[in-house]
Amino acid sequence: MPASDAAFAAALRAPVTMPEDLDPLEQFFQRPEVSAFHARARDAGQADASLRTCAALLPSLHPGRAAAVALMCGSLVEDGADPAILFPVLLGLLRQWLHTLSPYCAQEVEDDDDEVEEVDRQAWLDARSRMADVPADRRWEVEALHQAADLLVLPMMTMALRDRGNHAALVSDAELMSLLHPMATSNDSLPFENLHYLWLASQLGYEDELVVVLPASMTGFVARAHAVNNNFHAFTLLQIIIGEHARSLDVQREIAAREPDQDGDTADFQWLQADAYANGELVNAMRFAWGEASLRHNVSRHGKRVLIALETDEGMKRNWSGFNGAMHEAQQPSMTFTRHLTPEEVASYLV
Repeated sequence: MPASDAAFAAALRAPVTMPEDLDPLEQFFQRPEVSAFHARARDAGQADASLRTCAALLPSLHPGRAAAVALMCGSLVEDGADPAILFPVLLGLLRQWLHTLSPYCAQEVEDDDDEVEEVDRQAWLDARSRMADVPADRRWEVEALHQAADLLVLPMMTMALRDRGNHAALVSDAELMSLLHPMATSNDSLPFENLHYLWLASQLGYEDELVVVLPASMTGFVARAHAVNNNFHAFTLLQIIIGEHARSLDVQREIAAREPDQDGDTADFQWLQADAYANGELVNAMRFAWGEASLRHNVSRHGKRVLIALETDEGMKRNWSGFNGAMHEAQQPSMTFTRHLTPEEVASYLV
């Protein structure tokens, strides 16, 4: 191990027994051992090796220092280092840290709210009680872990949105996902500033072959979806494609012009799940493809996610806003037309 790496590891493994042992971020990056390590990591061809050094080191560090090091590593990934090297370690750290913090997290319940579920009321009371039971001279440890978890989100976003394997690992981590949703979206007792971004990232859709069927014309196409926020976002992007291929898809209605990242949009079609159809007939016009859902939650047929674009003036039509923008510069959402479906394929998706 190079001397600078050894000095870096030794300095960061120093015991943390009081709040003063943890440097603010600006001071942390100014530490000689840290700045020397970072300078060497930025040498040509050195970044990936430095990330591997950090991958071995991080689990032994205090969370406050581990999160700071991860943030530094995120900057290396932004400059082109391999995003897959460190992500599994960060995934494990966040899972562990959120598990430790989860007893202190609950959604607020008003004392005089008679309509709230008793289990939710008790969860709120329990979370507050557990925090009150933490000795005053140890409260800083919970606060430091809380801050570390929120900081860790930033490099994780950088890595998850630059590598589909990382994103797949995130959404397949059932334990982490079960913690992430309530702690990011329904947590008033120990709120996070950044955690909801990772929850939003977990909802992004990646489909190499997303099938869209238009029953009115018995046509359809296959598209490739990359980093799409949710179904609402997908509808906008797919309606752009339908407008561009309206003639070959034999679409009779006028398709509104729209931009991929516009703030709001409306439905040109009634968007349904594949099982709204059976034996070529519409059997459940209320089987909607809900806009807030992730692409991966849509029904599959023949091993592919399917959306039905029903060309009708009847039924519910929806407006939406705030779903079409990218949450991170590395997201780069897109929907790409791949090919038309054959008539036989269209029929097979409506059986």
